[in-house]
Order: sequence, then structure tokens, then C-alpha cells
Amino acid sequence: MPNRECNLTKWVRTAQGLRFCPVVLSVNARVKPDWVLVNGKEERHPEGSYYIEWREGAKRIRVSVGKNAADSNARRLRKEAELNAVNNGVTVSAEGSPATHRLIASAVQEYLEEIKISRSTATHSAYELALRNFAESCPKSYLEDARNSMSCRPPVQPLLRNLVHGSFQH
Repeated sequence: MPNRECNLTKWVRTAQGLRFCPVVLSVNARVKPDWVLVNGKEERHPEGSYYIEWREGAKRIRVSVGKNAADSNARRLRKEAELNAVNNGVTVSAEGSPATHRLIASAVQEYLEEIKISRSTATHSAYELALRNFAESCPKSYLEDARNSMSCRPPVQPLLRNLVHGSFQH
């Protein structure tokens, strides 16, 4: 049977030394921050980092996921979903791979900051108005999708091309 389980543990100092201890879950299945099971008893340990662990065959894989309990639990759930998808034959892209999609709003903001530095106030205002109208009217969320969309208005296409390619030359 393929492994689909991922555990969340915390690396803490106990009376026996540093140990990986399972986290304590509350009634609603959320992680209780800083609470772990040590020898079957709940103890509070604010020190240490959270780790997720799973098995690939007989080999245990353990990865640090930070010091925040909620973020760590989210990473555990994401990893469980990934393991489940792989076991069902779905190809999954690597988590550490660089993001290929950028949100239009963040790209517009970065571009306008660059324009503010390198161009006049009037140019910045004109670009800001055009890009705000574009962002509001474009049905796409991601910049790369908008570039390939025919629903984007032609006057904004040169600005959009600069946003996509990271080129700030006009």
C-alpha cells in the first residue's frame, strides 16, 4: 500500500535530550501552538522548529517547515495532498520550482514604482490610470494569461509587454 500519510513533529529539548515529538491537535484538528506529546503526555515547548515527515518506500523523509504552527500544519496538509495525488497517478510539480505566474496587481505595482523613479510625474500618472483601467477590465488574474488573451485592449498591449518581460524601456 503506498504511503499517503505525513506527520507533523516538533524538534524540542526534553529530559532525554533533543527529540522529535508529535504535535498536539485541538478538537477542531488544528495544531495547538507549542504543545507536543512527550512520552504520551502533553507538554508546552515554545522552543524548537516544526518538521513534516513522510516515507518514500522504507526511507523516512523529514523536512523543516519553520516555527509557525499554522503554517507548518498547512505545509503538512499540502504534502499529504501531494502524496495522495502521486499515489493516484497525478503528476505534481515540485514545490520548490520557481513560480511561473505573477499576479497582474503585483506586476503593475512593481512597474509603476519603476516608472515613478525613472519618468516624470505626468508619465507616471498616465501609466497609472491606463494600468488601473487595464487591471479592472481584464478578466484574467495572472499576467502571463492576460498577455495571451484577446480580451485585453490593444492600447495597453505595449505596457503589458513591458510588464511581462520585465523590461522598463519605453
